[in-house]
Amino acid sequence: MTKTIMFQGTASEVGKSILAAACCRFFARQGYKVTPFKAQNMSLNSYICADGSEVAMAQAVQAAAAQVKPTVQMSPILLKPNADDDSQVILLGKIYKNMQADQYFSEHNFFLKVVKQALIELSENFDLIVLEGGGSPAEINLKNKDLVNMKSAELANAPVILIADIDKGGIFAAVIGTFELLTEKERKRIKGIIINKFRGDPADFADGVKIIEARTGKKVLGVMPYLKELSLPAENSLTTRVFKQSEHQLDLVVIAYPQLANFTDFDYFKFMPGISLRFISSAAEFGQPDLIILPGSKTTIKSLNFLYQTGLADLICQAAKAGKMIIGICAGYQMLGKEISDPDQQESVIKQQTGLNLLPLRTELSSEKITSQVQAFDLGNLPFSKADQFTKLTAYEIHQGRSTLSKESKQLFKIKRFKSTAKSLADNKKAYLSGAINKAGNVWGTYLHDIFRNDEFRSALINYLRLKKGLKPLPNIESADFLREKNYNYLADKFSQYLDLDLLNKIINKEV
Repeated sequence: MTKTIMFQGTASEVGKSILAAACCRFFARQGYKVTPFKAQNMSLNSYICADGSEVAMAQAVQAAAAQVKPTVQMSPILLKPNADDDSQVILLGKIYKNMQADQYFSEHNFFLKVVKQALIELSENFDLIVLEGGGSPAEINLKNKDLVNMKSAELANAPVILIADIDKGGIFAAVIGTFELLTEKERKRIKGIIINKFRGDPADFADGVKIIEARTGKKVLGVMPYLKELSLPAENSLTTRVFKQSEHQLDLVVIAYPQLANFTDFDYFKFMPGISLRFISSAAEFGQPDLIILPGSKTTIKSLNFLYQTGLADLICQAAKAGKMIIGICAGYQMLGKEISDPDQQESVIKQQTGLNLLPLRTELSSEKITSQVQAFDLGNLPFSKADQFTKLTAYEIHQGRSTLSKESKQLFKIKRFKSTAKSLADNKKAYLSGAINKAGNVWGTYLHDIFRNDEFRSALINYLRLKKGLKPLPNIESADFLREKNYNYLADKFSQYLDLDLLNKIINKEV
């Protein structure tokens, strides 16, 4: 019979996703076939599975920690906000529809059936399901609409571990207040508590542990330290905006406009030697960057208007004219073109906007979303591409835009798509021209996400920028996949070091 364990939190951003990933890797190393699960995720960070379906990035990360491939059953419902009161609903990996909150809640029973079926299918193929909650189980105004917290725990018959973030302050109010707002039945389902992100020696919180145990009647499984060395893709919010290596020599800037999507594309630069990676939202922060990246966005025209309103558009265009390298990813690629139109109002009420006019292309947003893992090749138009460096890249696409290039434009490379959920892309064997680069070679864009995960490509780009600045090229860098695996194992090691594993096993086996 499949075992289950669920991590819920006293609030958002307390570490549920990371501790669920730690649990996945720990039990995978014990020989379990483990799967993550989150019924409903609200995030603009997503990943494309091998079959072309779209899932939340958090569950893709947890699947990698569990050493299994991500599937839609692990992330059956993904809400991608268009605005404060409107989201694109991704159901089992495909667009369902755009919905406001009241519309979404009106179909609660339908979504509940989807969640239940996903859990059934996972239980048929795995030894252990590690569930993650969302926000807090004590959102008492939403109890009758819950899918992701106690309702998921009930459907999976999962014991719950409550996580609280001590770094935020107010730890006692967070934990005890949560218990006060739960029903007696819900309190019984909680079998333990984890205090997360403690700075200093966790033993120093011994008195706090006693107070929490006395007030809640639940055991504290452990006090997890603040893991400064950890670097894994974040679920949904950009909590840290500046990553600087000591004595950095290159300044990389990512434009953090509203509705910034898939900012995890740039995680691979964080720990490269000599790099400063900054996410900026104002002209005052711009500085003198060596590389400017326009990332993805869920609301492309709104984000483009943000560039105009903040004065960042002018600075980007001036930098391009001065020969600085500008890269656009997905929506950022579209913004570099001449015009973006949204005739059917897929993303907003704005139907058309003039682009930055740095690349000769026009984009129209479509109701059909292209989602696919891809392989890119014929990279010779890139100024830092050499035949003996790399010949192909792996990445994935998530976009509703269709970009048309003018006759004088230069294609960036060719791509081969694998499986896709888009009906218009039935021919997976065909090679498509993709992306664009200007004549000077310093402005280029692509629809491909996760492109910088390719080690040789990333290294070649950075060394090209270093040589332009009169710096020596970097020697061989550590592989992104190696560093990611190192992070998963580091996380699992800390998980096993600071938590009461005997008690955790008893909880999972329903012995307490």
